Amino acid sequence: MGRGIELVAAAALTAAALWAGQARADDQPLQQADTAPALHIELNRVASGDADGCRLTFVVRNATGADLPEPRFEFVLFDRDGLVDRLTTFDFGALVADKTSVRQFDLSGVSCDRLGRILVNGPARCGDGSAPHCKAELSLASRADIPLNR
Repeated sequence: MGRGIELVAAAALTAAALWAGQARADDQPLQQADTAPALHIELNRVASGDADGCRLTFVVRNATGADLPEPRFEFVLFDRDGLVDRLTTFDFGALVADKTSVRQFDLSGVSCDRLGRILVNGPARCGDGSAPHCKAELSLASRADIPLNR
């Protein structure tokens, strides 16, 4: 009987350790992903802003190895029914190499409750394609209830 209790206790401890490891992994999507040379963009928070708007907060880690002077990306906002609400360009401002930054964007006339998904359509204002952000690999994550993907 004592051996059975030991096995149950060992199994419970193993399950708890695995669950705790997974919980920590889920809490840090940006930190785990930022080992690859890429521009890591995490949708960190979605909150009601002004009376008729929504504020999106992004955590951005520039792990490209180069400064990105004017990175702009086209985003597509989908409602909960999967319909395109709007296309917009977000200017992330200068992003220094190997630095994490936070950027917020206020979207007038957008209800946070109606957002279903956000798509990063790709880099904007690339001209001849030589702008560093146009060649950067993107890594996307979301801590919000709204998926962020390509």
